[in-house]
Amino acid sequence: MTPAPALSPIPDREEDRLAALQRYELLDSPAEPAFDQITRLAAKLLKVPIALISLVDRDRQWFKSRVGLPVQETPRAHAFCAHALESDAILVVGDARQDRRFADNPLVTGDPNIRFYAGAPLRTADGLTLGTICVIDDQPHAALTPEEEEALRDLSAMTMAHIEARRAVGYLHPVTSLSNRFRFLADLDAMTVNREGGPAAGDDTPTVAVVIDTAASQQYAELTRVLGQVCADAFEVDCARRIADCLPERARLYHLSPARFACILTGWSGGEGADDGLASTLDRISAAIRSPFHYQGVPIASSSGIGFVRLPDSAAGSVELLRAASSAAHQSLEEQKPWCAYDEEQDRAAHRAFLLLRSLTEAMGAQDQLHMVYQPKVDLRTDRCIGAEALLRWTHPELGPISPAEFVPLAERTALVRPLTEWVIGAVLRQVAQWHRLGIALPVSINISMLDLGTGDFADRVEAMLDRHGVRADWIDFEVTESALMIDRAEVDRQLHRLRRLGIAVEIDDFGTGQSALSYLKDIPATAVKIDQRFIRSIAVERSDQIMVRSTIDLAHELGYLVIAEGVETQEAYDWLRRHGCDIGQGYLMSRPLAPAAFEAWLAAGAFRPATLSA
Repeated sequence: MTPAPALSPIPDREEDRLAALQRYELLDSPAEPAFDQITRLAAKLLKVPIALISLVDRDRQWFKSRVGLPVQETPRAHAFCAHALESDAILVVGDARQDRRFADNPLVTGDPNIRFYAGAPLRTADGLTLGTICVIDDQPHAALTPEEEEALRDLSAMTMAHIEARRAVGYLHPVTSLSNRFRFLADLDAMTVNREGGPAAGDDTPTVAVVIDTAASQQYAELTRVLGQVCADAFEVDCARRIADCLPERARLYHLSPARFACILTGWSGGEGADDGLASTLDRISAAIRSPFHYQGVPIASSSGIGFVRLPDSAAGSVELLRAASSAAHQSLEEQKPWCAYDEEQDRAAHRAFLLLRSLTEAMGAQDQLHMVYQPKVDLRTDRCIGAEALLRWTHPELGPISPAEFVPLAERTALVRPLTEWVIGAVLRQVAQWHRLGIALPVSINISMLDLGTGDFADRVEAMLDRHGVRADWIDFEVTESALMIDRAEVDRQLHRLRRLGIAVEIDDFGTGQSALSYLKDIPATAVKIDQRFIRSIAVERSDQIMVRSTIDLAHELGYLVIAEGVETQEAYDWLRRHGCDIGQGYLMSRPLAPAAFEAWLAAGAFRPATLSA
């Protein structure tokens, strides 16, 4: 049995050393010409066949550069370099076969048959050794001459200088030369670790991480598209200068990503005066960014979102702190406030929104999460059910029932809105086809998004789905919100006219709550307007609601529209609407939304039976 080589001593600060090795991001990285030039020079100057830049990891030595050796790594237990970690001196082994530490080492008894070894440590500024630059021969050597020892030390210094420069370049933003996101995260981590032992005394204790968005992402993209990358780069350089001018003397500014900066402010621990100072600094930054940026004489308006988070008393990861400050900056942009502090409750809401969006794709493929319910529509003149509105419901496997008022607006902000709408239309068409086979011939209304109407092929996709499910166009209609019609008038009008030519009726939903003028009604190819429920719930007693609803009914009738009232919950409201000529009612008085089987049973039981009309 081959004896095991003598184990190398473990340095006192081994975990710190290994952490430093990871931070330099050298392990398992591609070959780099600058390091290879150093090893070639080492082999030439010391007249040996093998030269290595060796990095000593936890269980291995890995060669960043190698001359004359085919393997990329060896076990740490076999590494001569592991014996050189604790001393500043060069480790020299004149004849490994005569050295009891290495005589039985597999690298000595077998390939590459090491006899001579000399290694100079690669030591960081804080005294941690990453590995060595070493030279190896398969013949024994005498001790190094003073000139050879000096050459090896110089090569070690050159290697460390390049390692540090490599790290510095990796931590600089190429446009502004400010420290980048990686440096920001590393500094936050270091500060958080320092706080575990208790804050340092005085105002130099870092306490606040700030993220500064100098433009919304869409705004920055538009700037780049219209005026080019040179202008966008000039904008970022100017923003960096403006922000730096507002910062305290010792604060470091970081450039995280396009149009996004960060800084770490010190000395604010939450006292009243300290908070005033922090607010004053953030106000100055906000005002400086909002001042127009001039490029070749053209003023360019910008926006700003600034968010900050206080470093917690207990350690928290840098990535989480950056995410928290970024969340606050996003809130600042959305609410158009100069700056916002991190709000844990709002952040939880944002996290829930992200969870819902992530889960929605899975829900569309599941069999037991999304489903449709149907709320009857009743003709107020005859009290007969003349249709239904299809309403989407979601039962999340962990969170339970999720209101469509929560998840549909989230979907409308993303690319999920298109597949979600298609899922809904497909589910409704299958149900409508089944009902017609059962003799239930009632039109069903489907809600569609403003983004659906903004796509150029929406009507074509609807026509294809009608054909696929064997459903006639007049068996369904679409409900669109009034505000949706105003998003992209030209494309929306084209899609609505196309739907009408197919034979699909169109209702304007939530009428009275949007931003459009009533005069737009004459141009919209709709068949009905649906008065929002907020005007209906108190219609029997609120005179202002009565005036608005009555005038809406008259105006809509004059323009040839049917009028639908939603939110009818009392007999008094039903009677009032009937007396004043409203055509159709929908609400809890008649029925709550029903699952398909329950809807069929409701119809079979005689549907809605109103009380006698009030005199």
